[in-house]
Amino acid sequence: MDRTANFNWFYALVLILMGALLFVSVRFFQGSGYSSIGLTQGNEYKVNAERSSVVRAVHIVPGQQVKAGDVLVELTSNELDIEIGKLVNRIDVLRSEQVEKVKLSKSDIEYMRAEQQIEVEKINSELLEAEGELRLNQQLTRNFTQAKDSANPNDPIRVRINALRQQKKKLEEATGIKSDAISQGDRTEQELLKNQIVLLEKELDILKNERKNLKKVAAADGVIGNVYVKVGEQIEAFSSLLSVNPIHPVSVTGYLVGNKKELPVGANVNVRSFEHKDNTVRGKIIGYGSVVMLPEILQKSTAVKAFGREVFIEVNPQNNLASGEKVLIQ
Repeated sequence: MDRTANFNWFYALVLILMGALLFVSVRFFQGSGYSSIGLTQGNEYKVNAERSSVVRAVHIVPGQQVKAGDVLVELTSNELDIEIGKLVNRIDVLRSEQVEKVKLSKSDIEYMRAEQQIEVEKINSELLEAEGELRLNQQLTRNFTQAKDSANPNDPIRVRINALRQQKKKLEEATGIKSDAISQGDRTEQELLKNQIVLLEKELDILKNERKNLKKVAAADGVIGNVYVKVGEQIEAFSSLLSVNPIHPVSVTGYLVGNKKELPVGANVNVRSFEHKDNTVRGKIIGYGSVVMLPEILQKSTAVKAFGREVFIEVNPQNNLASGEKVLIQ
């Protein structure tokens, strides 16, 4: 009976140990077929000048830690300032031309209407004279004939009155047509000037953005690597000003050693620090490389060198890993 109980306790202990090993494997390795080792990579980036300019101020030195938004280098460009000044003056001239053309158009219309009014006044004067003459003739006719006016349409005075009225109407119509033509021409010119101004303003915005970018700021937290310029130096377009090393890595290079199973490109993985197990960041496999010898930091302390296939992983830059840190990829 005691022997049977001891036997059962032995198997129970074996099961407990197997369960513990399984838990450790799942918790820390998630299946050795899918795990690999690697190193975090903080890709150095350089800050360049977009156009030829002069170094106005340098606010950093090699090894200095900077935060996103910190001013690094200030540049100045007389050529850019001259281009901006020319565009501003050109836009001001076009806007003044817009105002002057509106005034000129109104002036032309007013002058034309004034001339038309003079002609209308002459016609009105002739109409009054003709109508007065017609009334006088009608009065004389009634006095002699004691009869009502027959209103003969062929009466020369009536013909003259109708002709003057038609002339007045046509003059007013012609004035309206000329006024519309002047207004339409002015609207066309105004639209052309407006389009020119819009294009120049867009060009001006581009140049102003260039001038704004002459003040170089840190795109992300990092450490200054090298500074290639000094205050007062004339630099050419696309020259490198300085280099920055990100504090936190943006990628990881892993190494598949032995018969490790490959995950498809695009698969998500966990990248965990070897030293701090709780320091983990999500990553995505972006490609595979060739079989190479592992970096020295990943080699075991033996004379035999280990080799593995490179696997490239992109990680979220918002992480607490250090560049060059040894990591476990799961």
